[in-house]
Amino acid sequence: MTLRRARGYSLAELVVVIVIATILAAIAIPQFNQREIDATWYHEQVRSAVRYAQRTAVAQRRCIFVSVSAAKVELFDGGTNCVKTATAVTQLATGQVVLLNAPAGVVLSPAPNDFWFNGLGQPSGATGITVGGRSIVVNAETGYVQ
Repeated sequence: MTLRRARGYSLAELVVVIVIATILAAIAIPQFNQREIDATWYHEQVRSAVRYAQRTAVAQRRCIFVSVSAAKVELFDGGTNCVKTATAVTQLATGQVVLLNAPAGVVLSPAPNDFWFNGLGQPSGATGITVGGRSIVVNAETGYVQ
């Protein structure tokens, strides 16, 4: 009588391989989408900042400027005569300046010039900002931020 050697893998070996593969996938997969996640998150922050500029302009009955460069978005006070000043807008809840720096790999395509919202919430004109390939549009008539 000869003993035949069993072929294949035991159940324990298969379970260990599956556990290791699951751990590696849980660590590696989120890294593939991080740039897209950062771009989406930043797009939403910029859109929120533009809406905040409009709400602040209405609440304070003064102009609020939105300054967009290739790497950041800032809000500045324009006073009642709509002249941009060096005074940055601060958030009421936190007291921090509204300054959004773009994460690595995310590029802003700014509007040709700074734009502003007057005390009635009306924008200086139709404008758009592209954040990582996604657009934010401000309607010229209503000031609606899309």
